[in-house]
Amino acid sequence: MTASVAPTGAGDGASSTADAAGRGLLLRSFARPLWWVEVLLLAVLYGVYSLVRNSVGDVVARAYANGREILAVEDTWGLAQERGLNDWVHRTDVVAAAVALHYATLHFLVTPAVLTWLFVRRPGQYRAASGILMVTTALALIGFYWVPTAPPRLLPDEGFVDVMSQTSAWGWWPASGTPGSDAISNQFAAMPSLHCAWAAWCGVVLVVLVRRTWVRMVALGYPFSTFFVVLGSGNHYLLDVVAGVGVLCLGAAVVQVAGSAGARLPGPAADDAAALVSRA
Repeated sequence: MTASVAPTGAGDGASSTADAAGRGLLLRSFARPLWWVEVLLLAVLYGVYSLVRNSVGDVVARAYANGREILAVEDTWGLAQERGLNDWVHRTDVVAAAVALHYATLHFLVTPAVLTWLFVRRPGQYRAASGILMVTTALALIGFYWVPTAPPRLLPDEGFVDVMSQTSAWGWWPASGTPGSDAISNQFAAMPSLHCAWAAWCGVVLVVLVRRTWVRMVALGYPFSTFFVVLGSGNHYLLDVVAGVGVLCLGAAVVQVAGSAGARLPGPAADDAAALVSRA
């Protein structure tokens, strides 16, 4: 008497297909942004950001020491471009006012606008792009916590002038250029420059995803105008700018690794989730 054995190949294939389909469905659900989830995530991120950024503690002496050390390194290597820029900006009233307006407004308007545009017009790339921004911001928080740094504008003995304070009577901004009061703002969150990291993120996202040439040209210029503004206003050292771009690159690398892992799972949303970082 011969026992019949059911073939296992077909069953295993069906099981694998079902598992793959399930993983693809899960990934598609993750990649599809829900507005209320995104608002909640951004609110939590901003809350953590504000908590860490404004947790100055007793770091004043260390922050000034770090600022002077960064400036000394730049002077040694001839990198302190902020000296000449700050001197020229503060002596030119119209330029000083424009620089202050840029610093106090665009950082808080352009980034949310780009996020909103991504969510509405490019939902397939939103997850990867917003992930890069969140990881970058988290990395910057580590820098704020471990390397408190007094910006150039707080070193008048080095010849720097606080352009934000100089022009505060022209606008609504306090000396720090933040939307809130200087009393609750961390004056030592200079390393790395989050202004520059966010501006570079906006520029890359728009250049990669926007079709209109003039918008791409403006987007390409926005990060460089921000670099000029943070240096000319005395809010950052050149090495802060470099570090800001560096944390953005590191954040993109982290999301690239996650996107590559997700792209191995089937489903069109997996391809969309990795599209931005794979094209950048």
